Amino acid sequence: MKLKNKTDVIIIGLGAMGSATSLFLAEKGIKVIGFDTYRPPHKFGSSHGHTRVIREAYHEGTSYVPIVQRAYKLWSDLNKKSKNQLLLEYGGLILGNNGDHIEKANASAAKYKIPITKFSKNEIIEKFSILNPPDDFLGLFEHRSGAVFPDKSLEFILSEATKLGSVHKYDENVINWKKIDNYYQVTTSKGQYFSEKLIFSSGAWIKNLVPKLNLPIKIERQVLFWFDPKKNKEKFEYKYMPNTGWDLDNGFEFYTQPNIENHGFKVAMHHNGNFIKPENLNRKSNIEDLTIIRNFLEEFIPDANGELLNSTVCIYTDTPDLDFIIDFYPNDENIIICSPCSGHGFKFTPAIGEICSNLIVDKSSKFDLSEFSVNRFIK
Repeated sequence: MKLKNKTDVIIIGLGAMGSATSLFLAEKGIKVIGFDTYRPPHKFGSSHGHTRVIREAYHEGTSYVPIVQRAYKLWSDLNKKSKNQLLLEYGGLILGNNGDHIEKANASAAKYKIPITKFSKNEIIEKFSILNPPDDFLGLFEHRSGAVFPDKSLEFILSEATKLGSVHKYDENVINWKKIDNYYQVTTSKGQYFSEKLIFSSGAWIKNLVPKLNLPIKIERQVLFWFDPKKNKEKFEYKYMPNTGWDLDNGFEFYTQPNIENHGFKVAMHHNGNFIKPENLNRKSNIEDLTIIRNFLEEFIPDANGELLNSTVCIYTDTPDLDFIIDFYPNDENIIICSPCSGHGFKFTPAIGEICSNLIVDKSSKFDLSEFSVNRFIK
């Protein structure tokens, strides 16, 4: 059967994971057509903004560590090729007591011999005087933590994939797909396309694209803020201030990133956002969002609680256990499900792109992906 618009692999979703997969497939000489409903980098999903955190002593689970270590290597390689900085290392500090973040980050560090430094409350204040942790808090300093740059990275990765032959179709919505003989027919808002293999990396839109799986995912609204500190501004620069992650006794989590490229001091709550539908996302911050952040700053980093410079809204696509899905479609090794990432995925971007390219071509990965199986949600 002679087909028009035929390719080796179709990728649905060209955010972080889809764009990286396109690049690694193109490097293998695989023909790719990728689709995105919008034009990345855009502000409608999870893969946007000035900076995101990268860290190695992973408290979400030791199984993530080899993958993030591979990501560090691949980010470094991309950074050398790009005219823009894509990776910046300056350190990160986890603060907490009754929660499990420090304990589990310690476990990751011990298993993989990751350099860390433990601080008492007094040592935290001595080294980072603008922080005001509770008396019973401890700190765990990770030396390789830092920032990656979503918008710059997506632009570069998509450009490099295109140079190597990938075709990216922007502003083109995938309506449905089905298998016909040995091919998959993908129908979009602009036409029909055929491929031997499919990769779904569509984030918040994944559930509607694979309805038979009935994935139990939720879409969580998150708001990011940048402030001009009201005092001691120089101490908020990345040369003097690490990322911070706060595991508070009330169950709430917050994280911060220092001033990088004069964008201001970044603060956000991690999880505990409102669950929404992606098409109904309120893309503007409101006084309730801001009040939560200002109350956190006033208690724990009061010098930061100055003029609001900017804010943006993104979405987490959460699984019930907050772990990833990276797996074959049930009973079909020609389809990969690479989503969702539950709000902590961007740092893994190049490593997951490499993993998906290996899975779709070689049916295997050198990493243990059993924790990310789609079958854990299929009854």
